[in-house]
Amino acid sequence: MIRDCIRIIIGKRNYIKLRFFITHRYFCNLKNPKTWNEKIQSRKLSSKSIDYAKFVDKYTVREYVGTKIGSEYLIPLIAKFEKIQVSDFASLPNQFVIKTSNGGGGKNVKIIYDKKSEDLAKLTKDFNKYVTNKIGHKIDEYFYDIEKPQILIEELMLDDFGNIPCDYKFHIFNSAESRVIIQIDQGRFTNHRRSLYSENGEILPFNIQPKYGSVNDYTLPASIIPMLNKAKKLAEDFDYVRIDMYSINGNIYFGEMTFCHGSGWEPVSPKCYDKILGSYW
Repeated sequence: MIRDCIRIIIGKRNYIKLRFFITHRYFCNLKNPKTWNEKIQSRKLSSKSIDYAKFVDKYTVREYVGTKIGSEYLIPLIAKFEKIQVSDFASLPNQFVIKTSNGGGGKNVKIIYDKKSEDLAKLTKDFNKYVTNKIGHKIDEYFYDIEKPQILIEELMLDDFGNIPCDYKFHIFNSAESRVIIQIDQGRFTNHRRSLYSENGEILPFNIQPKYGSVNDYTLPASIIPMLNKAKKLAEDFDYVRIDMYSINGNIYFGEMTFCHGSGWEPVSPKCYDKILGSYW
């Protein structure tokens, strides 16, 4: 890709600065970061970032979650493989989610609604390839290049209407005063919309990645408070982390932990809130 070639030619720091200016329309200060997106870029370049590997690994993080808040909040794991074969699908249910334990989402996650209608040979080939990808080196989030990535098969969790549930993403900033931004993503695989709320349930006057339409009449579920409390418990060891949770048919489930939201490439609008979020960190 052209992007990868530019990154090789000018180096990762200069590439980050160039792309940052194009994306956010202001210069990136890596020496003294002030905004949220600057601090995400600084975290990516820190040698300490490798410590996040066991938390972004979708398999090893299960032990951390089980210890911190209880294994009942984990989406049931059906099977795991270092490499998968077509014959392995025979023992799997008709519906499931297949994902790799490395990577931040995207192609390496697929929802299987009907196993019988899938090209299992292609699915096998694709996921055996995804598990070998070193995506971390491509996006400067080296903690995603985990040592022993796995192919995970999880139970497909649908809401009462048979739909993919909303993502509740809790941006948790732990400094002198803990602050939380609640990000709700609906229709992530169809008509992606995003809403932001305060910890008190108030609609916030800014957007993260404005290309996603917002929903201002969303009703927060009764489980929002227990979800928030569990997210805070998982986040208490970090100065900033995003904890993803689901509320499905009255039950709460853990999704994932993210330390560099959007890899620092999602604009905040109005721009002044990028600095306000940075001040929370």
